[in-house]
Amino acid sequence: MNTPNRNLHQGKLKPRQLEALAFYLGAHDVDPVPVQNEIEAKFVQETSEQRQEPLRALHALEAKLQQARKERPEAEAIWIRIRKELGDTPPPYFQAVLMACCAFFALMLDTLFLAPTMDILNIANPVVQFVAAAGFAALCTALFELTGLLYIGAKDSWPKRLVAIALGTAGVLSLAAWGLLRGYELRFAAGLAGNPLGQFLAEHPGLASIFYIFITLATPIIGATALLLGWQEVSRARTWRRVRERFEQLRTAEIQLDRDIQTEQEHLDQFDKRKLAECLEWRAIFAQFYERGKRNGAVRETRLSVIGKSLLAGLGVTPLALLIPFAWFPAQLGLPLSAILATYIYFNHRRHHPSHERYLDRENTQFAVIPDAPQPRELHKPQQRLLSKGDQ
Repeated sequence: MNTPNRNLHQGKLKPRQLEALAFYLGAHDVDPVPVQNEIEAKFVQETSEQRQEPLRALHALEAKLQQARKERPEAEAIWIRIRKELGDTPPPYFQAVLMACCAFFALMLDTLFLAPTMDILNIANPVVQFVAAAGFAALCTALFELTGLLYIGAKDSWPKRLVAIALGTAGVLSLAAWGLLRGYELRFAAGLAGNPLGQFLAEHPGLASIFYIFITLATPIIGATALLLGWQEVSRARTWRRVRERFEQLRTAEIQLDRDIQTEQEHLDQFDKRKLAECLEWRAIFAQFYERGKRNGAVRETRLSVIGKSLLAGLGVTPLALLIPFAWFPAQLGLPLSAILATYIYFNHRRHHPSHERYLDRENTQFAVIPDAPQPRELHKPQQRLLSKGDQ
């Protein structure tokens, strides 16, 4: 016979298995309390395992909410400071684009000015002169921009500021010398060509020197300043948008996570209520089928039924036996007999050791006989009797 708690250790207990187990226990008058306790312990274990996933989701949401609440004050303080510095509206990119255009035109103008003077460096090809002049202009612009960035980034560090000032001074002196050299070179070239410009520059050397120094210094300085201002505008605009986006994300995430936690908590509460109702339902099913098993019991399958199934299996195998040559008559006879014997052993074992579900299917159903209702007695009306003379 099957052990009562065999199905309890085969994974999740199904309602049909619970009904069969309860019926089996009731039919054999087994104390149901230990099995009920084991079923409830199994149910509690399954419920605890099923609660792990929503609990992990709830803990993850709570951790995210805690992190958002931790980061929000700092993000809010930074956002307030940026609003005070840059205003309530996002800085536009138009000024940065305008500064970039000014820097580009300054570089082009410096390239046009420097290209003819590349003869000093023994560069005679006009195309190569233009390329070399463009590189020289970009190099001078980068020098002054680097000086500006170093000076701005130094803040309260005087050694860094002194380095920036020294670098800028060296650049100014170098370009001033380059401007003087350009003026002398142009006057020399004009004199060789018999150009009146050479006579004019010879008559006004001081004015010519100031002019060439100015255009040599002005274009890279203006280009570097325009690029620096444009980059600062881009940086301010990006900072304003990034800080605002971060603050809005944290604020929105805090609200949304709070709602998600409430929803997940309600889901867990409903899960516990649903599992409690399911446990009560299982208790009721167990009690009902235990009482049915105790009251009705089950009918054992008859030996005649087992024999009939065995013979039926033998008849089903007989056509296969006819395929064997007649010379092997023992094999022809042995095949049906083997099928009959195997079927008999299987069904006879199941007859003596039925499963809980099969035991429930063999319930000894008793039909209730309702007695006929008694017929109502017919009452006769009393006859009217007249008193005669002499009656009292």
